[in-house]
Amino acid sequence: MKQDGSGSIKATLNLSKSKTKVASLMKLKNVNGIQIPSQATVTKEMERAVRTLKATPGISNVQYTLDFNNYIATLSCNFKSVEALNEFSNMLSKQFKTNVTSYNSYAFQPSVPAFSRHYKYMPDVGKEFAKISADDQKLFGDAYYTNIIRFEKHIKTQTNASAKISSNGKAVLLKVPAIALFRGSTSLANTITLTK
Repeated sequence: MKQDGSGSIKATLNLSKSKTKVASLMKLKNVNGIQIPSQATVTKEMERAVRTLKATPGISNVQYTLDFNNYIATLSCNFKSVEALNEFSNMLSKQFKTNVTSYNSYAFQPSVPAFSRHYKYMPDVGKEFAKISADDQKLFGDAYYTNIIRFEKHIKTQTNASAKISSNGKAVLLKVPAIALFRGSTSLANTITLTK
């Protein structure tokens, strides 16, 4: 994130640790009532997301990769402001019929300067996770959500107890177990205050 509130974002879904299992699942139409998308469907949905983002005001340089050998997907873009970053989330929520923006949003106060991520746990996530069989829940045992936010200025403070400031003082790392997110036992909320 730059001093003026613009920046870039890159999301990565990395299933390479389970690539043999994912490759087997991709050969099936559904598992335990859950429909498994084909490579063609995944590609089509990613391309649709890219078109949506390219049409979003304040979003530019939208790019993606899909690696079906290692099962790694990336989606990246630049944003003109934190408002455009929130619109990015809003547009993807509408497209994929999810509710990302009701529990996750960003704010930037250049006068402080401070960057905030607002996060509210949605109990529906936990209810959906509870519906999965115990064996399938175990598959998420090694899954993590990792978030790295980099800044041009040094960080004075950050408020998330699970996050750490990098050794160079210009980035915050948050790594939490996916199961903790599903169950609501951890939070992604953070307020990061920067030096003036």
